[in-house]
Amino acid sequence: MRIAADTVFVCGGAVQTPALLRRSGITAAVGDSLRLHPTLKLVARFPEIVNAADMGVPVHQVKEFAPRISLGCSISSPPYLALGLIDHPAARRTVAHDWPHLANYYATITGEGRGSVRTLPGRRDPWVRYRLTAADRHDLADGLRRLGEAMFAAGATELYPALPGGPVLRDPHDLQHLPKVFPAGAGGLMTIHLFSSCPMGERRDTCATDSFGRVFGHPGLRVSDASLLCGAPGVNPQGTIMALARRNVLHFLGQL
Repeated sequence: MRIAADTVFVCGGAVQTPALLRRSGITAAVGDSLRLHPTLKLVARFPEIVNAADMGVPVHQVKEFAPRISLGCSISSPPYLALGLIDHPAARRTVAHDWPHLANYYATITGEGRGSVRTLPGRRDPWVRYRLTAADRHDLADGLRRLGEAMFAAGATELYPALPGGPVLRDPHDLQHLPKVFPAGAGGLMTIHLFSSCPMGERRDTCATDSFGRVFGHPGLRVSDASLLCGAPGVNPQGTIMALARRNVLHFLGQL
Protein backbone atom coordinates (compact mmCIF):
# COMPACT_ATOMS: atom_id res chain seq x y z
CA MET A 1 0.00 0.00 0.00
CA ARG A 2 1.26 3.46 -0.89
CA ILE A 3 0.14 6.60 0.99
CA ALA A 4 0.70 10.07 -0.47
CA ALA A 5 0.85 13.08 1.85
CA ASP A 6 1.83 16.69 1.43
CA THR A 7 3.55 16.74 4.83
CA VAL A 8 5.01 13.97 6.97
CA PHE A 9 6.03 14.41 10.60
CA VAL A 10 8.63 11.90 11.79
CA CYS A 11 8.42 11.38 15.55
CA GLY A 12 10.39 8.19 16.20
CA GLY A 13 12.71 9.50 18.90
CA ALA A 14 16.44 10.05 19.01
CA VAL A 15 17.28 6.55 17.73
CA GLN A 16 14.50 5.50 15.37
CA THR A 17 14.05 8.88 13.63
CA PRO A 18 17.65 9.06 12.33
CA ALA A 19 17.50 5.35 11.50
CA LEU A 20 14.35 5.87 9.39
CA LEU A 21 15.81 8.91 7.63
CA ARG A 22 19.07 7.13 6.87
CA ARG A 23 17.21 4.11 5.48
CA SER A 24 15.43 6.59 3.22
CA GLY A 25 18.72 7.92 1.89
CA ILE A 26 18.67 11.12 3.99
CA THR A 27 22.02 11.20 5.75
CA ALA A 28 23.31 14.80 5.93
CA ALA A 29 23.89 15.57 9.64
CA VAL A 30 21.54 12.70 10.50
CA GLY A 31 22.57 10.38 13.32
CA ASP A 32 25.99 12.01 13.75
CA SER A 33 25.57 13.84 17.05
CA LEU A 34 23.65 11.68 19.52
CA ARG A 35 23.73 13.07 23.07
CA LEU A 36 22.39 11.57 26.27
CA HIS A 37 22.53 11.73 30.06
CA PRO A 38 24.81 8.89 31.27
CA THR A 39 23.39 7.51 34.52
CA LEU A 40 24.44 5.19 37.33
CA LYS A 41 21.99 3.70 39.81
CA LEU A 42 22.01 2.08 43.21
CA VAL A 43 19.41 0.36 45.37
CA ALA A 44 19.18 1.62 48.94
CA ARG A 45 17.79 -0.35 51.89
CA PHE A 46 16.14 1.51 54.78
CA PRO A 47 14.97 0.25 58.18
CA GLU A 48 11.61 1.99 57.69
CA ILE A 49 9.13 1.53 54.83
CA VAL A 50 9.98 3.87 51.92
CA ASN A 51 8.19 2.16 49.04
CA ALA A 52 4.55 1.57 48.15
CA ALA A 53 2.73 -0.26 45.39
CA ASP A 54 1.12 2.98 44.17
CA MET A 55 4.24 5.16 44.44
CA GLY A 56 4.67 5.41 40.67
CA VAL A 57 7.65 7.40 39.41
CA PRO A 58 9.06 9.61 42.22
CA VAL A 59 10.22 13.10 41.35
CA HIS A 60 12.56 13.76 44.27
CA GLN A 61 15.79 15.33 43.04
CA VAL A 62 18.93 16.98 44.35
CA LYS A 63 20.11 19.75 42.00
CA GLU A 64 22.87 21.18 44.20
CA PHE A 65 25.54 19.92 41.78
CA ALA A 66 23.62 20.55 38.54
CA PRO A 67 24.06 20.74 35.65
CA ARG A 68 27.19 18.60 36.06
CA ILE A 69 25.47 16.04 38.31
CA SER A 70 21.85 15.46 39.31
CA LEU A 71 20.66 12.99 41.96
CA GLY A 72 17.19 11.56 42.31
CA CYS A 73 14.81 8.71 43.03
CA SER A 74 13.65 6.35 40.30
CA ILE A 75 10.77 3.93 39.75
CA SER A 76 11.06 1.27 42.44
CA SER A 77 8.47 -1.42 41.76
CA PRO A 78 9.75 -4.94 42.52
CA PRO A 79 10.71 -5.76 38.89
CA TYR A 80 12.84 -2.61 38.66
CA LEU A 81 14.41 -3.30 42.05
CA ALA A 82 15.32 -6.81 40.90
CA LEU A 83 16.87 -5.36 37.75
CA GLY A 84 18.82 -2.84 39.83
CA LEU A 85 20.17 -5.67 41.98
CA ILE A 86 21.36 -7.81 39.08
CA ASP A 87 24.95 -7.39 40.31
CA HIS A 88 23.97 -8.43 43.85
CA PRO A 89 22.27 -11.86 43.61
CA ALA A 90 21.86 -12.40 47.37
CA ALA A 91 20.02 -9.10 47.79
CA ARG A 92 17.97 -9.71 44.64
CA ARG A 93 16.49 -12.84 46.20
CA THR A 94 15.03 -10.72 49.03
CA VAL A 95 13.10 -8.32 46.80
CA ALA A 96 9.81 -10.22 46.95
CA HIS A 97 9.72 -9.83 50.74
CA ASP A 98 11.77 -6.68 51.41
CA TRP A 99 10.71 -4.40 48.56
CA PRO A 100 8.84 -1.90 50.83
CA HIS A 101 12.23 -1.11 52.44
CA LEU A 102 14.09 -0.74 49.12
CA ALA A 103 14.20 2.03 46.51
CA ASN A 104 16.12 2.85 43.34
CA TYR A 105 18.18 6.05 43.17
CA TYR A 106 20.30 7.53 40.39
CA ALA A 107 23.19 9.86 39.70
CA THR A 108 23.04 11.33 36.20
CA ILE A 109 25.42 13.69 34.43
CA THR A 110 24.95 16.12 31.58
CA GLY A 111 27.93 14.55 29.82
CA GLU A 112 30.35 15.76 27.18
CA GLY A 113 30.36 12.59 25.10
CA ARG A 114 28.78 12.06 21.71
CA GLY A 115 27.46 9.10 19.81
CA SER A 116 26.02 8.05 16.48
CA VAL A 117 23.10 6.14 15.01
CA ARG A 118 23.70 4.01 11.94
CA THR A 119 21.84 1.37 9.98
CA LEU A 120 23.47 -1.87 8.89
CA PRO A 121 22.56 -3.94 5.81
CA GLY A 122 20.38 -6.89 6.75
CA ARG A 123 19.83 -5.68 10.30
CA ARG A 124 16.49 -4.36 11.50
CA ASP A 125 17.79 -2.58 14.59
CA PRO A 126 20.06 0.47 14.24
CA TRP A 127 23.61 0.45 15.54
CA VAL A 128 23.96 2.97 18.36
CA ARG A 129 27.36 4.02 19.68
CA TYR A 130 28.32 6.46 22.43
CA ARG A 131 31.72 7.34 23.87
CA LEU A 132 32.27 8.72 27.36
CA THR A 133 34.96 11.34 27.83
CA ALA A 134 37.48 11.23 30.67
CA ALA A 135 35.52 14.01 32.37
CA ASP A 136 32.31 11.97 32.01
CA ARG A 137 33.86 8.98 33.75
CA HIS A 138 35.10 11.20 36.57
CA ASP A 139 31.69 12.86 36.97
CA LEU A 140 29.89 9.51 37.02
CA ALA A 141 32.11 8.22 39.83
CA ASP A 142 31.77 11.50 41.71
CA GLY A 143 27.99 11.42 41.28
CA LEU A 144 27.71 7.86 42.59
CA ARG A 145 29.81 8.75 45.62
CA ARG A 146 27.71 11.85 46.35
CA LEU A 147 24.55 9.80 45.94
CA GLY A 148 25.87 7.33 48.50
CA GLU A 149 26.59 10.16 50.93
CA ALA A 150 23.02 11.42 50.53
CA MET A 151 21.55 7.94 51.10
CA PHE A 152 23.51 7.32 54.29
CA ALA A 153 22.59 10.80 55.52
CA ALA A 154 18.93 9.86 54.89
CA GLY A 155 19.28 6.74 57.07
CA ALA A 156 20.03 3.97 54.57
CA THR A 157 21.61 0.86 56.07
CA GLU A 158 22.85 -0.79 52.86
CA LEU A 159 23.60 0.43 49.36
CA TYR A 160 23.91 -1.79 46.30
CA PRO A 161 25.59 0.11 43.42
CA ALA A 162 24.95 -1.07 39.87
CA LEU A 163 28.59 -1.99 39.27
CA PRO A 164 29.63 -5.51 38.24
CA GLY A 165 31.57 -6.90 41.19
CA GLY A 166 30.83 -3.73 43.15
CA PRO A 167 30.77 -3.87 46.95
CA VAL A 168 27.75 -3.69 49.22
CA LEU A 169 28.12 -0.45 51.16
CA ARG A 170 27.02 -0.48 54.80
CA ASP A 171 28.75 2.59 56.19
CA PRO A 172 29.82 6.01 54.86
CA HIS A 173 33.43 4.87 55.15
CA ASP A 174 32.67 2.12 52.59
CA LEU A 175 32.24 4.80 49.92
CA GLN A 176 36.03 4.90 49.61
CA HIS A 177 35.80 1.49 47.94
CA LEU A 178 33.95 2.95 44.98
CA PRO A 179 36.12 3.72 41.93
CA LYS A 180 37.42 7.28 41.71
CA VAL A 181 36.85 7.15 37.94
CA PHE A 182 34.15 5.06 36.28
CA PRO A 183 36.04 2.26 34.49
CA ALA A 184 35.99 2.39 30.70
CA GLY A 185 33.85 -0.44 29.36
CA ALA A 186 32.29 -1.25 32.73
CA GLY A 187 28.66 -2.31 32.93
CA GLY A 188 25.96 -0.72 35.03
CA LEU A 189 25.65 2.41 32.89
CA MET A 190 22.20 3.33 31.58
CA THR A 191 20.10 6.23 30.36
CA ILE A 192 16.50 7.09 29.54
CA HIS A 193 17.25 10.55 28.07
CA LEU A 194 18.49 10.54 24.47
CA PHE A 195 18.43 13.45 22.03
CA SER A 196 20.28 15.58 19.46
CA SER A 197 20.69 13.00 16.71
CA CYS A 198 18.95 15.26 14.13
CA PRO A 199 19.74 18.70 15.55
CA MET A 200 17.78 21.73 14.40
CA GLY A 201 19.33 25.01 13.32
CA GLU A 202 20.23 27.05 10.28
CA ARG A 203 23.70 25.62 9.57
CA ARG A 204 23.31 22.87 7.03
CA ASP A 205 26.80 21.53 7.71
CA THR A 206 25.88 20.58 11.29
CA CYS A 207 22.05 20.50 11.40
CA ALA A 208 19.63 18.00 9.90
CA THR A 209 16.64 20.37 10.00
CA ASP A 210 15.97 24.07 10.15
CA SER A 211 14.81 25.79 13.33
CA PHE A 212 11.25 24.52 12.84
CA GLY A 213 12.10 20.86 12.21
CA ARG A 214 11.94 20.95 8.40
CA VAL A 215 14.46 18.49 6.93
CA PHE A 216 16.85 20.33 4.63
CA GLY A 217 16.34 19.50 0.97
CA HIS A 218 13.09 17.60 1.50
CA PRO A 219 10.01 19.86 1.41
CA GLY A 220 7.10 18.43 3.38
CA LEU A 221 9.28 16.31 5.66
CA ARG A 222 9.52 17.40 9.29
CA VAL A 223 11.03 16.00 12.49
CA SER A 224 9.25 16.59 15.79
CA ASP A 225 10.84 14.72 18.70
CA ALA A 226 13.85 14.62 21.04
CA SER A 227 16.31 14.30 18.17
CA LEU A 228 15.86 18.04 17.42
CA LEU A 229 17.52 19.19 20.65
CA CYS A 230 20.90 20.76 20.00
CA GLY A 231 22.65 19.34 23.07
CA ALA A 232 22.24 17.62 26.41
CA PRO A 233 20.03 19.90 28.57
CA GLY A 234 21.04 18.46 31.94
CA VAL A 235 17.38 18.12 33.00
CA ASN A 236 14.49 15.87 32.01
CA PRO A 237 13.90 16.91 28.37
CA GLN A 238 10.17 16.10 28.23
CA GLY A 239 8.91 19.65 28.80
CA THR A 240 11.33 21.08 26.23
CA ILE A 241 10.36 18.47 23.64
CA MET A 242 6.65 19.14 24.15
CA ALA A 243 7.17 22.90 23.89
CA LEU A 244 9.17 22.56 20.67
CA ALA A 245 6.60 20.20 19.17
CA ARG A 246 3.79 22.66 19.92
CA ARG A 247 5.79 25.60 18.56
CA ASN A 248 6.65 23.79 15.34
CA VAL A 249 3.08 22.63 14.75
CA LEU A 250 1.81 26.19 15.25
CA HIS A 251 4.40 27.32 12.71
CA PHE A 252 3.21 24.64 10.29
CA LEU A 253 -0.40 25.80 10.75
CA GLY A 254 0.58 29.40 10.20
CA GLN A 255 -0.53 30.37 13.70
CA LEU A 256 2.83 31.30 15.20
